[in-house]
Amino acid sequence: MRDYIKVWRFHDAPEEFKNLSDNGGDEDWVALIPPWFIDEDVPWLDSGSFGCFCIDEYTHPDYPGYKIKIGCHA
Repeated sequence: MRDYIKVWRFHDAPEEFKNLSDNGGDEDWVALIPPWFIDEDVPWLDSGSFGCFCIDEYTHPDYPGYKIKIGCHA
């Protein structure tokens, strides 16, 4: 996998990640976060920056320890 945080605009993200969301079109960003960043303070992944309404977090379906965050605007 990757050793850095990867970010996509929602519509450019892999389908498997987009399909995790149930926000109905309010999604803006998708981030893939490796395990070694999970406990790090990454300010731009906080609400208001990455998602002005909410940030949903999911466990990667194929890579244990990896997280997927989806930032939404409403």
